[in-house]
Amino acid sequence: MPNIVPIHNPRGFTRMDNNLMESLSTVDLPARELRVVMAIARQTIGFQLETRRLTADELGRLTNMRRDVTSKAISHLLERKIIYRVGGSRGEIGISPTREWSFYEEKPSNLTETKTSHSAQIVSLRPDASETKTATSLLYTKKEPLLTLSSKEINPPQPKPEPAKPDRKAPFGMAQLLADNPHNVPEQLLADWLTQRKAKRAAVTATVWSTVNTELAKCAEAGITAEDAITEALNSGWQGFKASWVIKRLAESAPAPATQSRHTGFAERDYKSGLIEREDGSYAF
Repeated sequence: MPNIVPIHNPRGFTRMDNNLMESLSTVDLPARELRVVMAIARQTIGFQLETRRLTADELGRLTNMRRDVTSKAISHLLERKIIYRVGGSRGEIGISPTREWSFYEEKPSNLTETKTSHSAQIVSLRPDASETKTATSLLYTKKEPLLTLSSKEINPPQPKPEPAKPDRKAPFGMAQLLADNPHNVPEQLLADWLTQRKAKRAAVTATVWSTVNTELAKCAEAGITAEDAITEALNSGWQGFKASWVIKRLAESAPAPATQSRHTGFAERDYKSGLIEREDGSYAF
């Protein structure tokens, strides 16, 4: 009689890979992570599926654990390549081949779990890995493996260059006026003119001063000195300066010439001629 005992279970049973069962017995997993692996195996291998979309809420109901605990367990299993995920964080989950499992987990410097949760005496049953540490990622996937780039191909973000500030205009003041003074305007008049421009909030630039010199040349042609022209502009309170303004203003303020009588020669006439002088000094016919 053979030693094979038939299973009579009307409720059915789950077939399990022998290699998977042996590896689960060898790898050191906390109880909550082992419960999550068994729940994933039940939902995939139990239904002859390679992968299946299982959320943390669904696995939490299957394992009777809170969602945050289940999510943390899934992340740790993905990191150790015991399970894999196709796509992003909402992709399907499956059990990885045991040859890809990370049987030994390197301890971080700041442990948050007890030493008994992960034994340091577990010996890896797989050959030495040829991958770098960066290949172990929470986004480990069978269909879309991560690429490890060399440091030469990694370009850190460069700071954006700040736009160059426009150069401020060179100051134009008394020194520049005296340096370009072809009409020899007195310094005091220039100082008064600068003060008046500043009070009117009018800028003084090389262009403005060149225009003033051009108008002063027109005044000189009309017989008006630069000193008189600038003085008239200051007295009138002008912000601008035009030769025509100065010529008109001086013409209006000039005194009117005396009109000459058309009758002449009265001073040369002798009004005593033909008259008799009286004793009282008067004259009579």
